[in-house]
Order: sequence, then structure tokens, then C-alpha cells
Amino acid sequence: MLVLFMSLPLFDATVYPHGDLFSGTLPQQDGGDHNGPMDHGGSRNGPMDHRGGPHRTDGSGEGHTGLMDDGESHTASFTLSPDEIQDRIQRRSYMRQFSVATGYIALGFLGLTLLIGPANLLLRRRNPVSSYLRRDVGTWTAIASVAHVIFGLQVHGGGQISDFLNYFVTPNGGPWLNSFGLGNWTGLAALVIVVGLLALSSDAALRKLKARPWKSLQRLNYALFALVILHAFFYGALLRVTSPFTLLLGLSVIAVFVGQAVGVWLWRRTYSSTTGKY
Repeated sequence: MLVLFMSLPLFDATVYPHGDLFSGTLPQQDGGDHNGPMDHGGSRNGPMDHRGGPHRTDGSGEGHTGLMDDGESHTASFTLSPDEIQDRIQRRSYMRQFSVATGYIALGFLGLTLLIGPANLLLRRRNPVSSYLRRDVGTWTAIASVAHVIFGLQVHGGGQISDFLNYFVTPNGGPWLNSFGLGNWTGLAALVIVVGLLALSSDAALRKLKARPWKSLQRLNYALFALVILHAFFYGALLRVTSPFTLLLGLSVIAVFVGQAVGVWLWRRTYSSTTGKY
């Protein structure tokens, strides 16, 4: 899937319409002031650079001076050869595409973890508290999620702490409360949960916590899925209805919703038939 996302023109994140994430709480249609796509393929404005101002870019993702926002002086761009500038553009484009690809692969794996239980009920198979299949899929969810975040931050960041903070905090010290900020805050919350679930996905953790508390913590997977959907929404996924990524998002939501509904119905039917209760 990663190879397909990275190589097929259909999955090129830069060719689909982008939204304005900075003008309001909800993503809006782009007004035409194109300043370069964001790492998720969702905004035409980059995060604040290390000098406190918006990192304005042209359509290729480079700054107006031709320099990536990597902590170097803007005047240094004049010392770069055209080949060096083009190489930086290509590297940044690759990181952006890799971030999008790993993000949606993580979404697919996450949806699969929520469908394993209903599938077991539907096939009348044993549905244990913990299964190695679910753990393995969850592990790949976490790996893809971490890769998505790392490459996403590298698109506009220069490797400094301030570059990371500018995704969440305005130059005045307050949190970003526009669509861009809410997308990043929901993404951060999702990252904390997926890493926490990964840390708990072991036999040692299950023995330490016991089955019932361990299972309760694992149900944070539902909150994780909701946060991921909100993260994609705030990054303007619904503004790109022709994108295959948005189609994958919609299919994932439908599959999980239907799967969980069927799972609850099967569980209640099994429970009522064994106890005589409704």
C-alpha cells in the first residue's frame, strides 16, 4: 500500500484542491491566495517559522527566496544553485507525500483493529480479551502513525523545538484555535493514545493490569479513531471530495460504524439467548 500511495499519480496529494485552514475554526474553500500545500495536503499556508511569522511559500512548497524553512537565513538561499534548490523542493515533496501515505495507511490499520472483534462474532469464532492478530495490526497502526507525524513535522520544520511548537502555539503564546491548530491538537492527542496503546500491547502489561482494566484501556481505540477522523476533517479532507484519500476516509468510517453496529447486535443476541434476557 505504501508503494502504491507513493508511486501512482492517482494518489498524488498535491493535485487535489486544498483548503484554507487559517481563516476560521472550520476548514474553508481556498480563496485563491495559494501559498504552498501543507504536509497533509490540506492548507496553502505553512506553520509559523522560527522567526514568528507565517512561513509563506510558493506553489512548490519553497519559500519565496527559494529556501526551505530549516533554520537557515533567507539570504543563504541566494548561495544555492538551481540544482540544489530543485533538490530541496523534491525532498520536501517526497516528505509531504510520505506523510500523507503513512497517515492513511495508519487509518486503514486502525479501522481494521476495530473490525476484528465484530468479524469474530459474525464468523462465530472465539473473541478473546487479547489476540496476537489485533496486537500486530495495532503495532503497525502505531508505526505508521509515528512515521506520519515525523515526516509531517519535517515538511515545514527545521528540527528545532520552536518549529514543533509553532504547529500548536501562536507567536503570542496562545494555542492555535483555527482549523490548522485544531487539526494539530487532535493529531497530538491521537499520537499520545496510539503510543500508549502500543506500550500496553504485551503479555507483561496484560498480566500486570489484569484482564478487565487492560481491556478498558484498550477501548481508548474508539476515542483514537474519532480523533483521527477529526484530525483529517480539520485538515480539510471533506474539501477534496475527488481525492481517493477522502474516499478511503469515508469508507473507513462507514465500515467501522457498520461493523461495530453488527458486533453489538450479535453480542446482544448471543447474550440474550444464553441468559434469556434482552
